[in-house]
Amino acid sequence: MNIRLKSGKTASPAVILPLLGLALMTGCAHVRLPESESEPRTVSEVLKRDAKQTQITPSHDSEGQVMIVRGVKLKNTHFDYPVTINSHVEHWIDYFCGRGRSYFQKYLTRSEYFIPYIVPILKQNGVPEDLVYLAMIESGFNNLARSRARAVGPWQFISATGKRYGLSVNWWTDERRDIGKSTSAAVGYLKDLYTMFQSWELAAAAYNSGEAKIARAIQRFGTKDFWVISQHRFLRPETRDYVPKIMAAAIISKNRTQFGFEEERAAPGADEAVAGDGEIVKLIKTEQPVADSEYRAQREADVKALADPEDDFDNDEENSVSDVSPATLTLPAEGVLPSGQVASSEGAGSPVVASRPAPKARPIQTPHVTKKGEVGGEELADFEVQSPADLLKVARAAGLSYQTVKSLNPEILRWCTPPTVANYRIKLPAFVKERFLVTYNHDAFPRQVQFMTYKVRRGETLSRIAQHFGIKVDPMSDLNRVSPRMPLRNGVKVLLPMPNDRSRTFASLEVRDPPEKRRRRHHRRHRRTSRMTVGSPDTENS
Repeated sequence: MNIRLKSGKTASPAVILPLLGLALMTGCAHVRLPESESEPRTVSEVLKRDAKQTQITPSHDSEGQVMIVRGVKLKNTHFDYPVTINSHVEHWIDYFCGRGRSYFQKYLTRSEYFIPYIVPILKQNGVPEDLVYLAMIESGFNNLARSRARAVGPWQFISATGKRYGLSVNWWTDERRDIGKSTSAAVGYLKDLYTMFQSWELAAAAYNSGEAKIARAIQRFGTKDFWVISQHRFLRPETRDYVPKIMAAAIISKNRTQFGFEEERAAPGADEAVAGDGEIVKLIKTEQPVADSEYRAQREADVKALADPEDDFDNDEENSVSDVSPATLTLPAEGVLPSGQVASSEGAGSPVVASRPAPKARPIQTPHVTKKGEVGGEELADFEVQSPADLLKVARAAGLSYQTVKSLNPEILRWCTPPTVANYRIKLPAFVKERFLVTYNHDAFPRQVQFMTYKVRRGETLSRIAQHFGIKVDPMSDLNRVSPRMPLRNGVKVLLPMPNDRSRTFASLEVRDPPEKRRRRHHRRHRRTSRMTVGSPDTENS
């Protein structure tokens, strides 16, 4: 049998058979491969395969590497956090330079005051300094930031994680808003995550989604390469975008002029400082506390509400405003020092009673917040005061407004420092040091905090009294050291977490928490469809 070729000539079987055999042998060559190219069977083999497939450039120290983004060669390529240039990172670079430009410009302005404060803490603890951009992505360097998941502060800790790493979160204070304490807590958490996963990309992803989610992803896909895991839909889009956002923020921040951002930032002038939310605030100097319109408008309404509150029980003479009276906090509780005592600053131990009246406030050196050692044109100093300390009286002694003192101490949630500790550090501008210490420590200055007291009716508990005044029971339990559900004796007076000053409004005292927004869960109603045929016995009986 002859086979006619395309050229018109014929080929004999003696020529065709060897060629056909060679083609068959070549086509089956993929059946047997050398062992080195076979499918990986161990975790180490999987990691080696992924390392070949995904090139991460550069690694921890990228100085000297050539990095090109959208055709632009970056001038600053020094990163101690692994940075990759790929489509995901370039997408967020385009976003920060495009639609999100106004927000990112605000973050860059704030970074001039927050980065010099955070980086030394990161460096001291041996973690990459570029992790500071994780805080930029989390909160935009805003101490007052709060997410829908109730994460708070510049590092966006939820309450449980913050407490696990030593942050105090209660009715009085929220140390997640304190830039120094929250940074130390974030360092501890990130170091634990890195120890767990041995990858800063996975540590950052776990910071967003939780370590359990990342551990399951590694087990499912058999790899510790974030970029391989992110190709799947196992992680939420928020987590898959989280690491690229950090890298994009680091690249732009260190090469801002190449991306169209101004190198010169608008620095605050004299008598200005950076508040907890990262915004520049005016330091209002005054001999008297500033009274705002809301303060005056609500004064009479709050006094009336105090005298005739809305509650579930009768408003009779025993429950009238006459049962609310002032009381000075003199509880010798653990950790709370009576007046005239000061904790020893040289070592741990029992309180030392001073032979002469101890100063009620003393200056503490505060870390620098900017490269020049200033915060927004005014250097801040820490002052240690005996707690509880009324912030309104602190403001009066310093010659500042109450709003200014609150802005510079965002972790203090209420009108005073917590009464559950002996001493507390507050931040004030350094220029008020002399005036504040002289005025606040003067014997004639009314620094002592006077809490209101309430006369208990028969059968009442702290929980019911707290509901009566529209406040939470936790601070009342702290002040009186009584269980919220324990019945109280008739006629006993209990302390209320509000000062003996009828001219101050509930709004200014911030004793009433705003109602928490609850997410509405939309339940889908599944319509049950019957598969029974028409004419069946069940259909006829219905």
